[in-house]
Amino acid sequence: MTRRSTGKTRVARSIWYARKGAVELRAAPLPRPQPGEATVRALYSGISRGTERLVFNGEVGRSEWERMRCPNQEGAFPFPVKYGYCATGVVEIGPGELLGRTVFCLHPHQDHFNAPVASLVPVPEGPSRGDVRRRRGNRRVDNVTSAGRVFGRCAEPRGAGPSFRRARSGDG
Repeated sequence: MTRRSTGKTRVARSIWYARKGAVELRAAPLPRPQPGEATVRALYSGISRGTERLVFNGEVGRSEWERMRCPNQEGAFPFPVKYGYCATGVVEIGPGELLGRTVFCLHPHQDHFNAPVASLVPVPEGPSRGDVRRRRGNRRVDNVTSAGRVFGRCAEPRGAGPSFRRARSGDG
């Protein structure tokens, strides 16, 4: 699917868990960010081989639907649902101090998205973007963001395997 934008309307593509064992790449208009929001162009999006496997297989129990709800999630369990919580990208529209900065956000898999500025964690200069995506994983993301938005002060998860994909199709 190629990106299509007409006029001033940007079209964003996202992964939706459509039904048991099936995902869809859906396109939808991306509005301009509201006050207090920024637009992020995703570079990487981590796919959890544990939690998201449960979602993919339709194995999230009804008693867990509210607890497993992610920030910025759309849809509802069991299906269809736009799910995910590990995005790294570059701020394209937003406050001056974040423009052009690489940030981390608890957001579903989507190539461009709007998010509250307060939910964006700037990635420090130094590690490569690939290193950043490999270091964010599983519960470490929640630990980092809930512990005062301090980035990079957590143990690197080991043994997670190759569970990450490029957010944009055709980039690896």
